[in-house]
Parts: sequence; C-alpha cells; structure tokens
Amino acid sequence: MNREELLARVVAFVRGIGVGVTEGPIERATLVPGIDIVDGTLRIDPVQMCAPSDALHEAGHIALTARELRPSLDGTISSTPAEEVTTIAWTWAAAMHLGIAPSDVFHDEVISGNGPTLRENFSTGRYVGVPMLQRWGMTFDHRAAAAAGVEPYPHMLRWLRD
Repeated sequence: MNREELLARVVAFVRGIGVGVTEGPIERATLVPGIDIVDGTLRIDPVQMCAPSDALHEAGHIALTARELRPSLDGTISSTPAEEVTTIAWTWAAAMHLGIAPSDVFHDEVISGNGPTLRENFSTGRYVGVPMLQRWGMTFDHRAAAAAGVEPYPHMLRWLRD
C-alpha cells in the first residue's frame, strides 16, 4: 500500500470512529511533524508528515481521552508513561484492524526511535498498554476474552473511551 492509500485508510478509520480530521497546512510547532490536535480533532499536513501511521497514534490520544475532555484537547498532549503505552496498544490494534504492516505502524523513527523494539514486541504478542484498554471496557486480554467468549486483544470491542 502506498503512502496516499495508507493515509486515506487511516483518515477514513479515524473519521469513522467519530474523531474529526482536517487536512491542510499547520502553522504552529508540533511534537509530531505534520500532525496537530485542534479542539479535539486531528489536523494533518501530508507534506510535513513523517508517516501516515503517526496520525493513527495521535488519533489514539484523542480516542483515549475521556469524552467530556476531548473538545479541550489542543496542541501537544502531555501524557503519562501509562497513557503513552496505552495509546501505543490502541495504535497497534487499529493498525491490525486496518491491515497496516507492522513496519508501517512502528517504523524506525516512531516514538523517539523505539519503533523496532515496539514492532518486535507487538509482533510476538508481548503487548504493553492492554490493561488500561481492558479497564475501560475496550478490549480483553486472552484470559478475560476466553471467559467472556469474545476475541482477545488486538480485537477491540470499541475504539473510543467513554
């Protein structure tokens, strides 16, 4: 899948789960090149963007913010380490749902250069961040999924936190 197709797939998914997306120039400095968060929505500048999957990760930060707080998100989101690994897990699940290759979702430059380590861990089933997704009723780990009779993570029951 080429870059434009991947971006189109990511944007359609993000919009489909209820997170707004606009495309166009970004005037202010952002943590992730070519991606900004404006009033709880994603702003993407495809020219400046490193990789389309980076937009998926930033959308995860919005999706995992409590519903009532989402509209107040603007600019760089400061997250705790626990929130960041939960967003990483959400990103992996979304990428698997969309059929995005592991090398595209956790490319070498992503998450301060930790892409190769994340890619290896997630590809071999060593998932970080799933406990919070499970706590929020968004997915189940293998044991809880078996007890509930549903598919385990990376299958998601829902994409937005209440």
